Formats: sequence, structure tokens, C-alpha cells
Amino acid sequence: MSENTSKNLLPRPPIVVVVGHVDHGKTSLLDYLRKTNVVAKEAGGITQSIGAYEITHTPISINQPNQQKSASYKITFIDTPGHEAFSKMRVRGANIADLAILVVAADEGVKPQTVEAIKTLNSASTPFVVAITKIDKTNANVDKVKSELLSQEVFLEGFGGNVIWQPISVKTGSGVNELLDLVVLMGDLLGLTYDPKAPASGYVLESLKDNRRGIVAHIILKNGVLNEGDEIATPSTSGKIRILENFLGKRAKNLEPSAPAAIVGFDSLPEAGDEFKIGPAAKESFGEPGKPTRDYGKADSDENPKPKVALKADTSGSLEALRGTLGDKFGVVDAAVGSITDGDVKSAITTGALIVGFRVKVERAAENLAQAQHVEIITSDVIYRLVEALDARLKAAEVKTPVAELLLLKIFSATGRRQIIGGRVLVGSFKGNITVKIERAGVIVGEGRVLNVQIEHKDVQEAQTGTECGLLFESDTVMRVGDKLQLFDSSTGSL
Repeated sequence: MSENTSKNLLPRPPIVVVVGHVDHGKTSLLDYLRKTNVVAKEAGGITQSIGAYEITHTPISINQPNQQKSASYKITFIDTPGHEAFSKMRVRGANIADLAILVVAADEGVKPQTVEAIKTLNSASTPFVVAITKIDKTNANVDKVKSELLSQEVFLEGFGGNVIWQPISVKTGSGVNELLDLVVLMGDLLGLTYDPKAPASGYVLESLKDNRRGIVAHIILKNGVLNEGDEIATPSTSGKIRILENFLGKRAKNLEPSAPAAIVGFDSLPEAGDEFKIGPAAKESFGEPGKPTRDYGKADSDENPKPKVALKADTSGSLEALRGTLGDKFGVVDAAVGSITDGDVKSAITTGALIVGFRVKVERAAENLAQAQHVEIITSDVIYRLVEALDARLKAAEVKTPVAELLLLKIFSATGRRQIIGGRVLVGSFKGNITVKIERAGVIVGEGRVLNVQIEHKDVQEAQTGTECGLLFESDTVMRVGDKLQLFDSSTGSL
């Protein structure tokens, strides 16, 4: 099943993606391979950032005592995050890979992400081997897994089909070498080749902004030979390779397929999943650089207002996952790759957005400005924690209709919890001694209570729509001009 036709064809290692339900042993298998493989062990945390790495495996059938010479095979693994938010990244992994390992836990069987993975692999026509993991567990039930896979039309070898499979335990190491034997066998059967004289080509796995080196792209090479100094292009950007590093983070002059690598030299961030080509004509072959297919900067329509957020992430793939997860609930007014800067805070002051950062640092200037201007920044290295924090804010905002809303126009004084403020009643009417929720950028940021109401320096019983009034207000929240006060009559049970 060769993808090239030249007479110069040479065999290349298989590119493998490991997929399956969260906590079914995907990460444990990849970690086991890294720790037990001499080459992968050297990579340490580097492989975590590149998202792909290479191992060398000697099949058991070849490495026998009576064999004078053993043969070793390289295998490239693509690591894809397991959280639901990263489903698009897993789809890309399946499309880029030559074959896959589908992990299914022997103690749990087929789960939702297992089904998603099967559909993705079938859609991409990616051949796969099944690894039934956690066979060391006391409640492991391999036969149950076989039956559940059958219901998903995955017909295992020896069970009515030809899908090869292997029971494994990364805890004991049982079956892992045999699984790698099957991967090598599948790679041989696929007849994977490359043309060393052809212009290099491959795919972008991720891209990010490095404060020291500029734009870094993590790529995987599928054909040709990649050289430092090559002109490179994708559908959305182009450049010249100034730095070429292998998956160990070591400088390289050239690389052959199916090597994962990091390159520096693109003029702007390439999109994750983009195909790249090498050579003077590469840029022209893609036509004019297109607008990114993921329009990160587009705000939501005012006709359907949502709480506003500005997103920052470490890579383009992470940014895509973050926006995909939050886009239905929040209005994304801006999104970019890189650390959170004072420029992001200034934009948030203008748009009234909450800044959300995933796996990024907050620069000192940004932190100081955010504190001074009361701009909220939420960051985490774990995406589900970000989602939980933002969901909690949404739930806090889900209250009954307030009896009135007031726009904060001026802050006259603040002493401890008590603040004297001025504002205009936008809708409704209210009296003193009323409970308040403070809304900023569409998100509830605090609570308080109106103790007294004045109009033209005189105490009044009630303030109505269109009235400008002064309030004696009590709250732990530091107020900001532009905040909206949602006022609730406690007798209605709104709070």
C-alpha cells in the first residue's frame, strides 16, 4: 500500500496514534514505552511538549538466542490528549497516523470515547490493533470486552473477524512487547515508503509562540528529507527553517520520515493539522495564504449576548480545544496563542471580557494592571478545571429576573466594605435595603446590599427607570465603573 511511485522508494517507520476512553490506559501505555525504551527515555518532558516521539523495538520473534543478528524497527507515536475538549486533535491524529492502537480497559469495557475513537478510525480508514488493557485487575473480563466490541462492529481475530488484538498490562509489562510486534507487522503489511529525492512534506501537529525563539511548529515528516534552511509553506503561512530539532530537542541538519520534529522559521502560526511542503514552489502550490479556518477573533452577535471571554493558550491545538469547549456558553471576543500580556488586559478593559488562560503564564505587567483595573484572569494547566470554574460562574449568574438594573457611573468613596456610588436605573424600580448581584462582563463577580438611596442628595423611598441616584452600598467586591447592579427584592425569593 505504497503512497509513492518513484523507483527511489525506501521503507519508513509506521506513525501510530493511541486512542481510547479516558483512564483506559492510553497515557500509561505511552509512559511505559517512554520509560522502557532507551531512546524515548532520553526525551523526558520534551516528548510531552512535542506530542510525538520515536522508539526502537526489536521483535521477540527475531531476538532469539539462536539468531546471530537481531533487527530493530523504529515506531513513531503521536500523543493526543484524552479530555473531550481535544476531540478534534484526536481526529487529526487518526488522519495523520498510518495505524492506531485502540485501548479498551478489561475492567470497564467499551465506553463513550471508545465508540468515538472507533468512528474516527473508520472515518479516516485508519487500520488499528486493539489493546485490551489492565488485565492485571481482579475484575478484568476480556470476554466481555470482545462481546462489547462486537456490538460496535469491531470483529476481533479468533472471534469472527480479522482485527488483531493483544491483552496487556503496563503494570507488569505483560503483552506490551507482543503488542509492539503486531504494530511492526502491520507496518510491514502496509508497505510504508518514502522517496528521499522528493520534496519533503508532512503535517503540523501543533504550533506555539516561544518568547525567545519566536514561532515554533511541531511537525511530523511523511515524505522526502527535511533540511535546515529549507523553504517551507502551509495553506496559511510560509517561511524558512532556521532551526530544526529532533524529538529529543537536539539540533539536526536533516531528518527522514517518519520523524517528529520541532522547527523554527514560520512567519506566522501555522494551523494544527495543516499539510506542509518544502521548496521554492511550495508557497505557490497552496495559492494565496488563506484566512485561518478557525476564526478566533470573531465576537458573538449582540443579538445573542453571552458572557464575554478572551482566550489564551499554549498552542494552536489547545486554543482550538478551549474555544470549542466554551464557545457555546460564552462569547469569545478574542483568542490567541501565547502568555497573557498587559495588552490582553487592556483589551479586556475595553470589551469587558474575562481572561481565560490554558497552560500559559501571566506576565507581571499584565498581573499588576489586572489587579489595578479589577480584570479577572482565570488560568489552569488542566482544561476540565477551567471548564468547572467557568461553569460555576454561569450557575452563579442563573438567578430569577431582578426587579431593577442599575449601571454604575461613578464611585465617590470606599471605606472598608461600604462604598458610595452613583448610577442610572436602566430598568425597573427599587427601594433601599435591597440585595444586589454585581455583574461584570456578563459574569456575576460579587454580591452586596443597598443600604440607602438618594436623589439630588435627598433620601428617597424609591428610584425608578431613567433616574440617576446615589447609593450607600455594602459589599466585599471592589466596584468598577461600568458594572451592572442586579437588584432583587428579597421577598420574592430571587436569591
